[in-house]
Amino acid sequence: MKRPALAWLLMLLSGLLLLTGCAVAPSRNSVPPADAPHTIHLLRYGWHTALLFDSETLRSRSVRLRSDLRPSRYVLVGWGDGAYFVQDNAAWSTAVKALVASDYPALQVGSREVNPPLGVAAQDSLPLAITARGMDQLLAYLERSIATDRAGQPIYLGQQSAYADRFYQANGHYSLLNNCNSWIVGALRAAELPISGLNLTASSVFEQARQISQLQAQMRETTLPAP
Repeated sequence: MKRPALAWLLMLLSGLLLLTGCAVAPSRNSVPPADAPHTIHLLRYGWHTALLFDSETLRSRSVRLRSDLRPSRYVLVGWGDGAYFVQDNAAWSTAVKALVASDYPALQVGSREVNPPLGVAAQDSLPLAITARGMDQLLAYLERSIATDRAGQPIYLGQQSAYADRFYQANGHYSLLNNCNSWIVGALRAAELPISGLNLTASSVFEQARQISQLQAQMRETTLPAP
């Protein structure tokens, strides 16, 4: 990409980031109850966000993933550009291309034994309680995100190891205005969490989720029995 085009892209991105703060703070009656039966975790890795699920939930209920998931405590799920996401050390030019001319998105799915996972600070893993209906809708959103071949099987990307994360070709279109954080917003909304506004950055998504998590913690404290 020529330098003028790159400069234009960065200026556009800077302008869009200014719009991500137009979110409405959640109210107590808009969030799932603190004693909802399921808990997921929102993870933040720098400018990227991902979700951490209880492994048994996905292994028992995900038709498209269950055969690939080995026994573990948690499963990490993320979404991104197919070319950039799968490479361990992708070039900067690959990241820039992803924003303007992505060929296809990818879904990352990997087993984890601890929370927060390696590479995530403790304060960057947020618990979010969701209802049974919210979990059903979240799992349906996840299933719809996985592209399949004519036989209805997931399409694998990159080399598949028995222990490393797996990458699947995903549905949708990755771009500057529909990035990994946008996908996470769709997942959280499917789970009936009140995420509002335009959210293109990890910070904007994470800040709203933090408010929800804090409200649920307050609700939990007020319902604890007196000593």
